[in-house]
Amino acid sequence: MQTINEGVGLSGPGAPGGFGALTPLLAPRSIAVVGASDRDGNLGGTAVRFLRKFGFAGDIWPVNSARSTVGDLPCFPSLDDLPGCPDLAIVAVPAEAVVEVLRACVRARIPAALVWAGGFAEQDAAGLAMQAELEAICRESGLLLCGPNCIGIINTATGMTASFSSMLYEHERLSVGVVSMVSQSGGISVMSHSRAQETGLGFRVTVSVGNEAVLGVADFVQALAQDPGTRVIAIYTEGLSNPDAFVSALGEARRRGKAVVILKGGATEASSRAALAHTGRLAGLDRTYDAIFREFAAIRVYSVEELLDVSLQLASLRPGQLPAGNRVLLSSFGGGSGVTCTDQCEREGLQVPPMDPDSAARIARLLTPLSSAANPVDFTPGMMTTPRHRANMPAALQALAGVPGADAWLFMAAGFGALAPELAAMVEAVRQDTDRPLCLTWQAMPAGIAETLSSRGVHVFTETARAVRALGHLVRHAENLRHRIRRVPLELPAFDWGAHVSSSSDGAVVSEHTVAGILEACGLPVARGRLGRDLPQVLEAAREVGFPVAIKGISPDVTHRAAVGLVALGVETDDGVSRTFTAFEQRARDLGVRLDGLWVQHMFPGERELLVTAFRDQEFGVMVGCGMGGGLTEIIDDVVFTRAPIDEAGANDLLGHLRTLRRLPGVLSAAQRGQAAHFLARFSQLAASAPWPSFTLEINPVKLAVDSLAAVDGLLLIG
Repeated sequence: MQTINEGVGLSGPGAPGGFGALTPLLAPRSIAVVGASDRDGNLGGTAVRFLRKFGFAGDIWPVNSARSTVGDLPCFPSLDDLPGCPDLAIVAVPAEAVVEVLRACVRARIPAALVWAGGFAEQDAAGLAMQAELEAICRESGLLLCGPNCIGIINTATGMTASFSSMLYEHERLSVGVVSMVSQSGGISVMSHSRAQETGLGFRVTVSVGNEAVLGVADFVQALAQDPGTRVIAIYTEGLSNPDAFVSALGEARRRGKAVVILKGGATEASSRAALAHTGRLAGLDRTYDAIFREFAAIRVYSVEELLDVSLQLASLRPGQLPAGNRVLLSSFGGGSGVTCTDQCEREGLQVPPMDPDSAARIARLLTPLSSAANPVDFTPGMMTTPRHRANMPAALQALAGVPGADAWLFMAAGFGALAPELAAMVEAVRQDTDRPLCLTWQAMPAGIAETLSSRGVHVFTETARAVRALGHLVRHAENLRHRIRRVPLELPAFDWGAHVSSSSDGAVVSEHTVAGILEACGLPVARGRLGRDLPQVLEAAREVGFPVAIKGISPDVTHRAAVGLVALGVETDDGVSRTFTAFEQRARDLGVRLDGLWVQHMFPGERELLVTAFRDQEFGVMVGCGMGGGLTEIIDDVVFTRAPIDEAGANDLLGHLRTLRRLPGVLSAAQRGQAAHFLARFSQLAASAPWPSFTLEINPVKLAVDSLAAVDGLLLIG
């Protein structure tokens, strides 16, 4: 797939065209509509009518050899007969005619085209062949193509409605928002834009990418990141045609301060990689995407409702106006609302701290006798319905805006009839004055209030739980913007893997003693261990590494040795070693597996256990992960991943994403966490240098003592 990363000069803030190389496609100055007619149901004719309905200011040139006019516009017999060269050609013809139209676009030097028709790669082999021909034409000529099999593109800032969406029948005007959307689903893009339009905030640009024959999600995200009028980029995707370009686009959006909100379809598909290791059951496709989104502070949501809630709330905030932490100030006009909202905040990982006594006393003097100045603040309805108390409301709101110890404010309103506009004005005034993000909910909202607030750029939630969920996303987004989890340059390109593992090891299970040698060669601490192939060697190994020891059977046929009885822990004497050797030989015969020796390891006295792991993902490259380790790894299922390699600061932040450490911060001391971060960073460098197209390297556990740590058990799966 062709990828457009280079940019051109940007237009000024609020200008219609600042989309880099994709400007002819997203903000054309003139449009040819090929296949347009006045016949009922003709999509080209529909496109012409929509362009005129929504005020597209550029030239509109219908093209149809069988028509002299479309509507009241002159119609031209071919692209060669146009009075000028359009920036964009809307190709509104059946699939079988598309190839020839694109060839004509190339001859006419038209820079961009949009193909709505289906019947290509999504249908059958013949369609796939036609799509390949489209790709070849565009690749050879540089023609920018959106589609085929898409609903099209809408740019509300210019009235450019290169779409046949039924939404355009339903609205007489389009609100120009600051949220732009790219979607692999035409239906979801249309539904999302229509709902945003109904809120009064609207979208700026909506792109349905269709089959992504030439340009895909990543290209449009890259272009929208360059647009001064786009502040939030909403994405719906099911899979990536170009993962590297997608990562680059997310990086560009982050560098330019554009929030990205992603609804990822197909998230439950399980990964089959490394099924013999814990990693295979813990990593999975979904957690890989989580890692990529976290690295670039993209906000992952799980429904169209959430996508809109989060995107429009972000649009309501000033640039950079994000929560500094997870502490929330709640205010309502009824005690029950505050109680239930507090519970919802708790489930979302948000804190509702008590009001400090000085602030509570100062604010209480401004409220009614029945009000509560605790957090949640309960104004009670009398604060608005009684004139003398209503007069205090602006001062009370200003006082609340300044209370210490809150990172965001969730304001719950309800009803108030004729007094609602006055309350809305008060809330809007304080919202403009505070640096804290304010989320506004309004149940039983009187007519006209939503329109009044949306005209000022305010998104209003009609349900408190949705506001809390959106606020939780904003808090995590702000945290991810602060974290230091970044892929860093590889520092171990010359590590000699061949000294430890044969280059012909594809499909191999590399045993623990070999993994221990790899870790030691990389400078990572490993519990003392030796391999013994007969009883005298095993006895000598135990004496050398020091009792007590763990003894583990080494077999290419067995990966989970404890499960089949080939692990003995806490062996303290020569006699115990001898009995274990005899028992393991018998157990191997019973299982019908080959025993290549016994790995004898000193019992490292660590009090905490971590899983450290890495694998090569086919889309995003080498991923490194950490989690709570030992026997409870899969039961606890607490593991996080990121792209490798990372540095020590990033490793420390990655550890901070473990649920166990968030809920029980004392599980690891500061010294232990620092040691773990150092180990994880060095391990990530090692893993990133691995030469195999497919591998899993897993250490479980890494044991942490008070002032030291050591890898205890390792496994390498190749191919």
